[in-house]
Amino acid sequence: MLSIEQLHFQLSNQSELFIDKLLLNKGESLLVLGDNASGKSVLAQILAGEIKDYQGNVLLTEEFTTLSFELEAATLEQDRLNDRSDFMEEGVDNGRTAVEIIIDDNDFLKQDLDEIVSLLAIEKLLDKPFKILSTGETRKVLMARALMLKPQVMLLDEPYAGLDIGSQAHLSDVLNSLVAQGISIILFDFYHQSLPSNIENLVYMQAGKIVLSGDRKQVIATEQWQQLNENHFSLPHHLPDCLQYDHLEKNTALVALNDVSVSFNQKPIFESLNWQFQQGQHWRIIGPNGCGKSTLLSMISGDSPKAYGKDIHLFGVKRGSGESIWDIKRHYGLVSAQLHRDYRVSTTLIQVVLSGFYDSIGLYDSPSRHQVIIARQWLVLLGLEQHENTYFNQLSYGEQRLVLIARAVVKLPKILILDEPCQGLDNHNRDKVLALMDYIAANSKTHLLFVSHDSRDQLNCITHELEFVAQCSDEKAASNGETPLGYLAKTTEK
Repeated sequence: MLSIEQLHFQLSNQSELFIDKLLLNKGESLLVLGDNASGKSVLAQILAGEIKDYQGNVLLTEEFTTLSFELEAATLEQDRLNDRSDFMEEGVDNGRTAVEIIIDDNDFLKQDLDEIVSLLAIEKLLDKPFKILSTGETRKVLMARALMLKPQVMLLDEPYAGLDIGSQAHLSDVLNSLVAQGISIILFDFYHQSLPSNIENLVYMQAGKIVLSGDRKQVIATEQWQQLNENHFSLPHHLPDCLQYDHLEKNTALVALNDVSVSFNQKPIFESLNWQFQQGQHWRIIGPNGCGKSTLLSMISGDSPKAYGKDIHLFGVKRGSGESIWDIKRHYGLVSAQLHRDYRVSTTLIQVVLSGFYDSIGLYDSPSRHQVIIARQWLVLLGLEQHENTYFNQLSYGEQRLVLIARAVVKLPKILILDEPCQGLDNHNRDKVLALMDYIAANSKTHLLFVSHDSRDQLNCITHELEFVAQCSDEKAASNGETPLGYLAKTTEK
């Protein structure tokens, strides 16, 4: 089914993807694991036919479908290119719905669609515009599209990214079922406990090469596996200098929302939210995919029109009192999947980090010498200094995410918004980033707003938690995962 011999591909000036031999029989499945920049996502793109200028022999004989960050970006880009908002009376082109993405203009049987929708439990997503879905929801929709093509092989690059805990377990059940049916799953990811148990073959990649391979249980039991998965990182002795912010009275809340409700197409997302984010606090925001976590964050950071007309106070000033969006953004640092998707300009790493001082996508101002020094210090802290002049789009997804984290923290903002910050990061970088966030919280005046579905993403600094809880019409609706009445929020002190 899959045969690779003498595969060569230049990853960068310093590294090359090289696989001497890799064979997989029909009906077999495989885990391809490794850290950021190990070459696993490039291998996925080669198998998918998206990269063709390699040397060697690669043969995949069965019909296949794919799921990846690149596919998500390309799907969203198509809606951007076809956006006709300027020509519509209401001024908003919502683009294709989730069900239109799933069927993708292909011939299909309604029975097949119904079965796949039920299998993935995405009934409530079908009529929603794809562009407004959360990261986890887009993953589910693209998985449905992949299954609609009835593949014999599925190439899945980090399929768990952005899924809430319940959805992660559900996806593993689905993948285990597909493997049991004889569909071959080739899954590219970092090692974590959620990986489907039915996939027994494993290869581990490092610096473009396969350094471990064989039966999954036997590989994980080896001493070499343990050494490869040990974490080694150090925290700074001090943080780079930060910007000076206007003085805020001690008892003034950083953010205050009073009876705020949000809906889309007259369908409620969350309702009657009353929330005070006080100085000295660090919050974790939790809830299932689609409950409005990212919507809330975009409302307070100035990125969502849903904030208009709402009773929202930022740093003691009511939203809509004449402040510009830049007056708001100067207080924030942000990393999110949406920002990652939007950062499509051609620019170098150091320029991406420096753009954090100006809250821009791309660098259009001349930074001071002091700002350049600070940006370089953050690159060193995150182990990216050797890539300072590398173009952003030449890096792996995980390396890009590290750069965007550096961009978010470069000015040590009043509020650091971390919306799934570790998405795309390997286990080493994940632990390093989380430890660094705790260090920032303890050693600066920066306050954290943290969103993550991953149980590995724990911050010791968290003082409070905001949880969105589904409000269903009855017990049957709740058991089916329906949320006709939207979500309500409850807060707790940790």
